[in-house]
Amino acid sequence: MVSKIGVIVLILIAYLITACQTEPDTQPLSTPSPEVPTSTATYQVVTVEPTATKTSTTNPTQEPTQEETPTVEKTVEPIVTNRELTEELLIPVDELNIAGTLYFPSNNSPPWPGVILLHMLHGDQSQWEDFPLQLTEEGFAVLSMDIRGHGNTGGEMNWDLAISDQQQVWDYFATRQEIDQDRIAIVGASVGANLALVASSNEPSVRTAVLLSPGLNYAGVKTQAAINSIGDRPVLIVASQEDTYAADSSTILYESAVADSQLIMYQEAGHGTFMLRAEPGLTQTIADWLATYLE
Repeated sequence: MVSKIGVIVLILIAYLITACQTEPDTQPLSTPSPEVPTSTATYQVVTVEPTATKTSTTNPTQEPTQEETPTVEKTVEPIVTNRELTEELLIPVDELNIAGTLYFPSNNSPPWPGVILLHMLHGDQSQWEDFPLQLTEEGFAVLSMDIRGHGNTGGEMNWDLAISDQQQVWDYFATRQEIDQDRIAIVGASVGANLALVASSNEPSVRTAVLLSPGLNYAGVKTQAAINSIGDRPVLIVASQEDTYAADSSTILYESAVADSQLIMYQEAGHGTFMLRAEPGLTQTIADWLATYLE
């Protein structure tokens, strides 16, 4: 017969065995991983400092002889809020007249710094919508025009002649008494950007050029030689990454430009003048650039 003491000893032994087999009820503490903030930006702005070393292995995958036309909504006529501050005109150039519209500021007195606008392929000056009026609010006189073979200018598309047209348009604009001929810029979109750069390289009095979605070669209007010969005049270049040919071309042109030039690269902003819709802040960016270099 087992004694009471033996029973107690057996109970203690069983308890000790059970205790050794039981896992602890606490787990080691772990340090949580820090949260990584998620960007809400819809586009990316790339600005290379003037002192940066410019290198690139980017090359366009194609060199089109004719610019692609974006499949986007139809353009509309410019919004004109004060007809007294605009002037419809025909500029005589060789065998035809270049159709254009002059927009004047209302908040200061002439002579004003001037801006010439050159539209995209298969479009006309209405592609700029209310951008000319926005520039007049910043104190610029603006000439938008229909390139040869487009809009109310008519005629046949001839890009060699279109290049020479720009010199005559500039001569007309610069000699207007309302315009300060020492403070003129050219802004172009797509093939208009190519024309703007070539015209600026041919006319030393053009202070700066703004290029929206330029290409190395649109419709035979090439830009590499122009960017190389434009001298120390700064150029603002804007493109969108998904617009690959324009984006690659813009990078190459920027790397050939002078130190004060700037490249802005958006994402999902479209092509040419459509970037002005997709990125409303771009209008003010261009106006600020013009104010800096047409002061």
